[in-house]
Amino acid sequence: MEYREYYRQFREYDDETYTQFVPNEVAEAYLYQNAPRLYCPDEVIERIFAFRGWTLRKHVKQTPVGFVLTEFLPPVPWAGIYNTINAPLFHHLNEIRWFRNADDFLSYINLFLCGEGSKYAYQTPALTAIRDFCVSTGNLGYLEQNVTALESYFDGWDLRQKTENGLYWSLDDNEATEYTISGTFPDLSRKRGLRPAFNGCMYGDAVALSEIEFSLGRQEKAAHYRAIAARIKRLMDEKLWDGTFYRAIHPLNGDVDRPLTLADVPEGCAAKELSGYVPWIYGMPSPNKCGCFAYLKDEQTFLAKTGFATAEISHPRFLYESNHECLWNGYVWPFATSLTLSAAIRLLKDYSQEVYTYDDLYRAIRTYAEMHTVTDEKGTHPFIDEVMHPFAYRWTAREILEDRLRANGVGIKDRGKDYNHSTFIDLVLRGILGIDPSADEPTVCADVLNKWDYFKLENLPFKRHTYTVIYDKYGTVYGVGSGLHVIKE
Repeated sequence: MEYREYYRQFREYDDETYTQFVPNEVAEAYLYQNAPRLYCPDEVIERIFAFRGWTLRKHVKQTPVGFVLTEFLPPVPWAGIYNTINAPLFHHLNEIRWFRNADDFLSYINLFLCGEGSKYAYQTPALTAIRDFCVSTGNLGYLEQNVTALESYFDGWDLRQKTENGLYWSLDDNEATEYTISGTFPDLSRKRGLRPAFNGCMYGDAVALSEIEFSLGRQEKAAHYRAIAARIKRLMDEKLWDGTFYRAIHPLNGDVDRPLTLADVPEGCAAKELSGYVPWIYGMPSPNKCGCFAYLKDEQTFLAKTGFATAEISHPRFLYESNHECLWNGYVWPFATSLTLSAAIRLLKDYSQEVYTYDDLYRAIRTYAEMHTVTDEKGTHPFIDEVMHPFAYRWTAREILEDRLRANGVGIKDRGKDYNHSTFIDLVLRGILGIDPSADEPTVCADVLNKWDYFKLENLPFKRHTYTVIYDKYGTVYGVGSGLHVIKE
């Protein structure tokens, strides 16, 4: 289907409650100018690829300091300036780098790096995201010009969160993952702990900063951050790896400075959680740890009907009761799904293993695409909100918030509609097509050529050029001959 028809359908289904820089009436023109367009045999993948461009442009906001991206369309009280939140920064930069106007969002980076953004509100791999964004978009000069601010950002986290154990403490809420099994005790209280996600982020950011310093000829600085990364890896393996998976340790008294081991995990909190895959995003774990990716295919661990459960399905506290709408005790979150799929993409790219295959990744991305749905008075159509039930296509936070709003008038209408807290375009481009943002020009992996007989990717920005990538196995679809064609415009 032509993308103009997709956009017409999306507009027909859409109740445009909140508008920002790109309202629905000009969305088609904006997206045709800036967003990539994928045509392929898989109609579900194609439709949601178009839909995620449709929703992303809703979050483009013009401010006195330039363009930024929001997470929620309505203002929320926990956001910072301009309704921005740093928690999804990694996702935002990974996704928007595939838009032709990506340079417009250097101002968004500035907001958190050296502006008034709340950069320490949530723990996120900002330096990894900034480095990857600049490499992909050809903005390496930005890294050189702002290297002092990059150092200051990392050193700020190091000063705030480092423990006597040599790792970094956090609460599950600090990772934007409220009410986990590992970090929330059976009485629903929470205390500080050592978590694989935040420590993995610190590892990734230390590596990114070390590579930036090295590229600038600053050898002593590069060695300094490389040594920090090595320390984090060693201690995570010693303290958080249980022999099969990375786990969190939240001691009952919250003392994160005394020597801790997995024996300090309280009763009821020893659960495998999707956050244990985060270290693979940065290539941290050694090859002998890759066997845990089998859990993504196990219905007793993470494989649910609607996607990856955020906590171990067989755990006694799976989906424990709480009156909060944001639960990470097994519900399926696009945020966590995006991180886990990014980890799987890195696994397939850089590790030699047979546990998790390209076909496994493809099925997982397609399941994720199928998750983007709702049935209402307008029928069944693409949709994204905050969190979904693992065994039914129900947006659970949305249900709770709507019930609360009807009952007592408290809440924000359509808080989670078009929620910008995850990626999809990036996962399809890197995971299914195999496009490597660090390469000199777009190339695709052989796996997709075996999966699809044809596809066309239009309006793809790459290193300050725009490309069209066409594959036509038999030369009968696009009239450009058989095989793969990478065309620089």
